[in-house]
Amino acid sequence: MASTALNTPHSEHSASFVPSKSLISDYENFDAIKEIYSGFIDKLEYSTMSAISDDNETFQALLSEFASYNTGRWFEALCRESSTIAELGYANHSPAVRLQAARFTWYLIYVDDLGQKFPSMLEGFQERLLTCKDPEGSFLQAFRAHLADMYKFWDPLPANCITLAGIDFINGCLLEQSPEISEMRLSKAATSWPYFLRNKTGSAAAYGFFLFPKELNVDMTTYIQVMEDIVFYTNLTNDILSFYKEDIAGERNNYIYNRAHVSHQSAIDALRDTVKDTLDAHARITEVLKGTNAYASWKTWVNGYIGFHTTLKRYRLDDLGIA
Repeated sequence: MASTALNTPHSEHSASFVPSKSLISDYENFDAIKEIYSGFIDKLEYSTMSAISDDNETFQALLSEFASYNTGRWFEALCRESSTIAELGYANHSPAVRLQAARFTWYLIYVDDLGQKFPSMLEGFQERLLTCKDPEGSFLQAFRAHLADMYKFWDPLPANCITLAGIDFINGCLLEQSPEISEMRLSKAATSWPYFLRNKTGSAAAYGFFLFPKELNVDMTTYIQVMEDIVFYTNLTNDILSFYKEDIAGERNNYIYNRAHVSHQSAIDALRDTVKDTLDAHARITEVLKGTNAYASWKTWVNGYIGFHTTLKRYRLDDLGIA
């Protein structure tokens, strides 16, 4: 799942506005972020997880299946990241289902990169699907076949939602990468914009429905009432746990900074409010699912999704004493 990159303006500024310095350069802000992160993870009752091993079956399967794309060090990192979210987040699922989820992440991250290089290929993907034409290029044809395989593992309605999320991810990437969008002036009245774009680029609905494959035999009525909260929780947990490493890197293209702008507050306060909203969603989901056969998958996802962020060095959470 690619981390959303939104831009934060201030005043009547363009969406490409960048604050003059990192929040982390201020010791007081560093301590505040550390406290916010620790409180967030403690309230979710996170149990420390270990990174996947080099001989992990899902990791090795991705290295083999996508070997033709191996043109550098990025390839192994992509396979590891894609495997980690599947192995930790869906630990109770069968190896075949975990591998399918890992493939999905692999495709999404590669799609994001493809959109930056060849946006016209992605722009025509959806139209070609609807007009019964082959997508342009072998990669997008393979992605279409991968989406079609979702029906082997999930019932028709959940599989429909998963495939739709994959397709909409392409639209999100195109929106996010569009010069017209990135350079537009962001109004402080556009309060729904930060989450609108964030949701399109997160494909979180797919990760939510991944929780309940056919093999678990969980009736859709058990969890569907809180699926939107699962999507919300998944999107914002990633934004929270990505914020530190993005701020260090000087990235202001993210949900937290955009939220800060449209809500007339500092980035630290926006981070605090995002944590509160995420914990509230977690509480609602837990209340609905507790005592059902959907609850174990939900608990595994909560812990595994945090573990995904803590075990991958790219998030730099060890800087904050979180592991």
